[in-house]
Amino acid sequence: IAAALFSFLSDPVYEATTTLMVRDQGSAAQMMLFDSMGGTVRNAAQNYVQIMKSRTILEPVLTKLGWDDISLTAVDKQLVIQPIQGTDILRLSMQSTDPEKAQQFVNTLSDVFIAWNRHSRQEDQRSARLFIEAQLESVSADLRKAEERLREYRENERALSPSNETIARINQLTSLEADLAEVRVALVETQERITQVRTQLADQDETLLSTTTIAENPFVAQYRSRLADLEISLSGARERYTDKHPSVLALQAEIEDVRQKLSEQVQRVISTETRTINPIHRELYGSLINLEVELMALQSREQALRSLVADSEAELTSLPAKELELARLMREAQVLEELYIMLMKRNEETRIAEAMQTADVQVIDRAVLPERPVKPRIKLNIAIAGVLGLFIGVGLAFLLDFMDTSIKTKDEVEEILGLPVLGQIPDFDLTAPENEKRFLGF
Repeated sequence: IAAALFSFLSDPVYEATTTLMVRDQGSAAQMMLFDSMGGTVRNAAQNYVQIMKSRTILEPVLTKLGWDDISLTAVDKQLVIQPIQGTDILRLSMQSTDPEKAQQFVNTLSDVFIAWNRHSRQEDQRSARLFIEAQLESVSADLRKAEERLREYRENERALSPSNETIARINQLTSLEADLAEVRVALVETQERITQVRTQLADQDETLLSTTTIAENPFVAQYRSRLADLEISLSGARERYTDKHPSVLALQAEIEDVRQKLSEQVQRVISTETRTINPIHRELYGSLINLEVELMALQSREQALRSLVADSEAELTSLPAKELELARLMREAQVLEELYIMLMKRNEETRIAEAMQTADVQVIDRAVLPERPVKPRIKLNIAIAGVLGLFIGVGLAFLLDFMDTSIKTKDEVEEILGLPVLGQIPDFDLTAPENEKRFLGF
C-alpha cells in the first residue's frame, strides 16, 4: 500500500535522449605518446564523456538556456552520458519532471559540445594564421624598403648587376638566409603556441573526480544494500518494541557499524579510484611535449644554418666594395621576397586548413519531447513491494512465533514440567450473554 501511494503521489519524471557519434579516435602518434608517458590510452568517446560533464561545457549550456539558478551538482545528478559498448556512439540522457527542459538540455548540450570541439580543433590553425598575417605585414614593409634601397643604389652608383660568380654566391647565400628566415618564423610561431598551451594548461585540473566510480564500486554497493536491509529491520522492530529493547539496540549498533564502514570505503574510493586523468589536460600536455620537441629541432636547424650563412658571408668579403654592397642589397631584397612568398603560401595553407577543420562528433538522433514518464514505474513498484511485503510478512510471522515463549497447550505443560495434567480450566468471558447462558445451563 505504501509503494502504491508513493507511486501514485510522486511527480512523473520524463527522460529525453540524444545520441552522438565520434568519428575520430585520435592519431596513432598521440596513442604512442600516451603509451610512452605511462598513461592509459582511452578512446575519444570515453574522453568526451568526462569533457561533457566538465564545467567547461556545462556552464555555457546553463547560461545559454538561462538556467542560472540551477547548480552543476543538480545537473550532474540528472544527466547520464554513456558510451555504447563496442561502438563510438554516446547516449546523452536527461531526467526531469519537465519534459521540455529535459529535451532542451540534451539538445543544447550536444550543440555546445560540438561547437567547443570544432573550436578546439581550429584553435591551432587560427593562432598560426593570425601570427603569419602579422609577420606578412612586417615582411611586406621590409621588402618595399629593401627594393627601394636597391633601386637608389643602382641609380646613384650606376651599377646594373654584379658578375656571374657574384650572382652565384648571392643566390647560394640568399637560399641559406631564406631557409634561416623560415626557421626563425617557425621558431617564433612554435614559441607562441607553447605559451598558449601553457596558459590553457594552467586553467585545467590534472585530475577529475568521477562520481560514477563511487556508485559502481562493489564494496560501496554492498554496504549500501546492507544498510537498507538493516533500516527496514529497524523500522519493523520499532513497531513491536520500545527503543530500549535489546533487538532495537542491536540493530542500531549494527547500522552504526555499517555506516562507519561505508564512510571509510567511500573515502578510500575518493582518494584512489575516483581520481582520473583530465582528458583535456592530457591532450594539452601531449601537445606541449610535441611542441617542445619541435622547438628543440628548430633551434638545432637554426644553429646549423647560421654557421653556413657565416661561411658564405666570409666568402663575399673578398669582392670589391661597390660589387659587395650591390650584392648585399640584392641578397637582402631576394631574401625578403622569398620570405614574403613563403609566408603568403603558409597563410593560404593555414586559412584552408582552418576552414576544413570540422568537429569529429556529429548528432545522430536529436532528442524529441518525451510523452511518457520513465518514473515512477507504478506496476513494477507495486509488484516488487508485494513480493517484499510477502517475504517480510512471512519472516515476521516466523520471528514472532519464535520469540513467543508462552504455553498454549497441555502437551507443552507436560513436556516442560514432566508431570501429567489433572485438570483444565476453560477460558470464557462470564459477562458475555452467550457464555452466561452456557454457564447457567451447565
